[in-house]
Amino acid sequence: MHPKSRIEVREATTEDAADIQRLALELAETVGDAPPVEEAVRKRLEELLETPRARVLVVDDGRRVVGAVSFWIKPDLAHGDTIVEVPMLVVAEDHRRNGVGRLLMEEVRNVASERGASLIELVATSANIVAREFYHSLGFVEADVVALEFVGSHENPPQPEG
Repeated sequence: MHPKSRIEVREATTEDAADIQRLALELAETVGDAPPVEEAVRKRLEELLETPRARVLVVDDGRRVVGAVSFWIKPDLAHGDTIVEVPMLVVAEDHRRNGVGRLLMEEVRNVASERGASLIELVATSANIVAREFYHSLGFVEADVVALEFVGSHENPPQPEG
C-alpha cells in the first residue's frame, strides 16, 4: 500500500455494490464458492442498508473499496443478551496483510461494545486457513460447535435416510 494512501473506514452505500461484488468474487474464488452476481449483491446491499440491526462497512483507500465487512447485531433470547454475527469479511488481495482487515474488525468490536454484545461470532470455512489464522491473531478462538446447513429446495426437502 502506498504510504500516502488515505485509508477510511465508512458505512457502505449503494454506490459500493460493484466494489463489494468484486471483493466477494475474490472471496468466493478463495473458498471455492459460487461467484456472486453484481445485481444480487446490489439488491442485498440495499436491503441490508435499510435493516436497523444490519451493518455493512467498507475500507476505502481513496481510489476504491479495498475491504468490506457485513454483520448482524442480534438479540440472543437464550441468554438475554446481544451477539454480533460476522458472516462476511473480505480484503482485496493486493491489500491483505496491511491492516485493512484489522481496521474492519476494530470497528465491529467498537459496535459490539457500544451495543453491549457479549459475543462476536465469525464465519470461516475450515479450509480457509488464512482467515482462521487472521482471526486467531485478533484473539478469537474456534468454538466447539457443529455447523449445519439446509441445502436444497424448501418445497421438496431432502428425505431422511433409512
